[in-house]
Amino acid sequence: MAENPLVSVIVPVYKVEKFLDECVASVTGQTYRNLEILLVDDGSPDGCPAMCDEWAARDSRIRVIHKTNGGLSDARNAGLAQSTGEYVYFADSDDTIDPHLVEDCLNALAQYDADLVMFKFDTISENGRTLLSDYKHNDFDEVQILTPQEGIKAQVKSEIDGYFWAFLAPASTYKDHDFSFPVGRKIEDMARICNVIGESTRIVRIPKVLYHYRLRQGSITATLDPKLNRDWRRAADDREEYVERRYPELKSFMKMQQLNFFANLDYETIRQSIITGLKIDPEDADAMRRRIEGLTRDVEGSDEEMPQATRELLDLLTRSMDEALDDVKDSFQDVREYWHQLRAVWAQKATENKAEAEARAEEKAEERARRKALKEATQPGAGLSHADMKAWEEAWDES
Repeated sequence: MAENPLVSVIVPVYKVEKFLDECVASVTGQTYRNLEILLVDDGSPDGCPAMCDEWAARDSRIRVIHKTNGGLSDARNAGLAQSTGEYVYFADSDDTIDPHLVEDCLNALAQYDADLVMFKFDTISENGRTLLSDYKHNDFDEVQILTPQEGIKAQVKSEIDGYFWAFLAPASTYKDHDFSFPVGRKIEDMARICNVIGESTRIVRIPKVLYHYRLRQGSITATLDPKLNRDWRRAADDREEYVERRYPELKSFMKMQQLNFFANLDYETIRQSIITGLKIDPEDADAMRRRIEGLTRDVEGSDEEMPQATRELLDLLTRSMDEALDDVKDSFQDVREYWHQLRAVWAQKATENKAEAEARAEEKAEERARRKALKEATQPGAGLSHADMKAWEEAWDES
């Protein structure tokens, strides 16, 4: 590592007026000063473009790239293409970073002779309050040193999250391997995370919380979209294709993990379709089912043992679909109708629960009225004897 290397910090910007200043301030406030800060205005229709220009006028390290809207991947690609630093870091414009993030990462790379550094993160609300969270990614308290193969296995097993803001890497990892984010799709981090891990030679994970991930309703990942099913599948396939090509010795491992992933994704697709009424394309559902069947055959012919939990999930999916297809065979249009019927049952149950709650509320109101009347009857001057009060209570109970 060169002494005092230039670090490029790439921040895609789109419709984040409320959070942009806080984000950029956390970047410019880094204790490590040799930064190139690229604010990529992705055709934001609000005041963000002007805010970016104002920041550039205040800090000479900031450059603004104004472009037509193309999505997060396209904005990241634009920033990456114009970056000149020896190292590259990506941040999201609605989040904030710890003042020591860059400094701590560079120190860890030098201390442990690594070329990829990862760290912990926490979650914050829209108003910046720290939230409780339980990510497996953060489940370590000592420095970890991993080979690329170990890093890939941990990522595929969800022990390392795929967020690109959760690590810092050399620019060569991207520029020497024809790297680009997939444009026009979501779940772009998962689609490319193993490309970065796989081109490293030594990974260090430091147990420091250096990133503050804001959970908000308007974010990309918080928005329900039926097309997400397709993007999840494509991201998982991209990841598998890279790993099997770059590390063929992990092929059996990847088949087993892909089967587990798709089985869980398929189950979640059905569950969300029932709960939220998402209109999943029958062709997407068919493609998912065929993918699972193919992976099942691959795994059964390999030396990877299928976990019992995965077998049980596959059995559950099979039973669910068999019940749905008793009369309609493989018609996914009828499967969707079956899901609709399940939603109707749930809605009926919700109506019954509401009626029961209203009845309980009415009973409580009557009880409060009885107690109020009893209290008034026992006030001085009410003229009721103990026997009268007892008879009055019994008459009330009977009524």
